[in-house]
Amino acid sequence: ASFLRNALVVGLDKKAVGQYLGEAGKGPVPGKSPPSWERDWFHKEVLTTYCSLFRFERQSLLDGLRMFLASFRLPGEAQMIDRILQAFAESCGRVCDEGPEGPLKLFSPDPKKASDAAYLLSFSIIMLNTDQHNDNIREDRKMSAEDFVKNNTDYGADITEKGHELPADYLVGIYESIREEEIRTEGEGADGHMTVERWKDVLRGPPGETEDESFVLGSKTDANDLKELVLETVWMPILSAIGGLWGAPPIGLEGEGGIQPPGSNPRRNQGGMLGAQGARLGMDMSMAMLDGVRNLGRLDIFHQIFGCICRYTGLLGTYDRDSVDRTWSFVNSVEAQSAVSVAIQVARDAGDALNHEAWKCVWGIIFELRDLKLLSSGVTKKK
Repeated sequence: ASFLRNALVVGLDKKAVGQYLGEAGKGPVPGKSPPSWERDWFHKEVLTTYCSLFRFERQSLLDGLRMFLASFRLPGEAQMIDRILQAFAESCGRVCDEGPEGPLKLFSPDPKKASDAAYLLSFSIIMLNTDQHNDNIREDRKMSAEDFVKNNTDYGADITEKGHELPADYLVGIYESIREEEIRTEGEGADGHMTVERWKDVLRGPPGETEDESFVLGSKTDANDLKELVLETVWMPILSAIGGLWGAPPIGLEGEGGIQPPGSNPRRNQGGMLGAQGARLGMDMSMAMLDGVRNLGRLDIFHQIFGCICRYTGLLGTYDRDSVDRTWSFVNSVEAQSAVSVAIQVARDAGDALNHEAWKCVWGIIFELRDLKLLSSGVTKKK
């Protein structure tokens, strides 16, 4: 039941889910009973459990029905529809707004009568939905609000107790809602689109906890999951944008020799205010991204970003050129100098987060600056 409940997440076909939920299963056969997963009692328990995995509290029966039918496609066979709606009514009729535990209390206080009323109203809503949104039915043949109210006000003494007739304005509200917004079950959700009903279902969370608890607990875990999902999606494009500001090629286009050194890219060494502004923006973006990734605890991504920024300095892996050329390239590239500033500042402020490879990059930058005689020997105090 849990597997089917998460059908859209795992990519199951909505039509196949509805077909399985509506199956009656096989009865016992003398001498050759079918396997348990094909038995009638097994299919009934799956359907009952499936319905119990929805949270129908604090919403109307119509909203609950929309949410329910958004998770699968209702089969076409009448007996299958009947079984599914019976299970839905037993689960929703008691706790929805109209039920005996809801604020409206429109259904009978008796749970059995309440589920029967929920079943009949749900069936009537589905028939109304088909009637109103079927192009083959002429406008003058479609059900009117008066007919819908007449059919559902009183279901008889066995179901509708005196004083619990469904109000006309309540039924008219359902009629208008269906006429304006069709209950759609095909072509939504399974193809990757998030519908309003599915979104409400996700926000309500799993059963077994209050809505407030679901929001508080879910907001913490879901927010962290969402942050990590966003991080995994955007860190490479952001790093490529930083490289663009520093005149380096996009990530993945560096070629076999790694990220190009300063001076090898015509966009590098722009000089002037444009180069300085881009270099400064690249520094700010780099520091902000590295700080955010480290705070999320994703040190694996942190190390990848830091390694790329170290290579953006142009001081690693460029020893095939003579020292004069390397010195000239670095001195005339404000972008390369910005990358060095970021690498050194991160090593100073977050050195405990750097791994062995990251520290090798840092020391490689320092040694290259030393070899190019670009490191100061320090300040000597006058005696």
